[in-house]
This record gives sequence, C-alpha cells and structure tokens, in this order.
Amino acid sequence: MTNWQKPSKREAPKTKAELREMLTEAVRNTPSPDQTSKPRPAKAKKTAAGAADVD
Repeated sequence: MTNWQKPSKREAPKTKAELREMLTEAVRNTPSPDQTSKPRPAKAKKTAAGAADVD
C-alpha cells in the first residue's frame, strides 16, 4: 500500500508589490527576440553585369 506524505506548509500569498517585482525580474531575464534569432545570411545583390549577361 502507498504511504502518502503530508503536504508541506503553504507559503503566504504574495503581495501585489512582490508579484510585480517577480514579473519585472522575469522580463529582465528573458532574452529579446533579436537575441534569440539566428543571423540570416545576406542576400546576393544583383549586379548590372549579371543582368546584362541574360539574353
């Protein structure tokens, strides 16, 4: 038979100020989309000589 553990004591509810502080810290620690995206290779530019070669 399974022996159930007693649940640990619950923490006191957080105040609005504590919750705002936690959210602010989480946002600071989250990387922005610019930092997470991989750099894209530069597109090759068409040159006038390349366009002139096409018949």
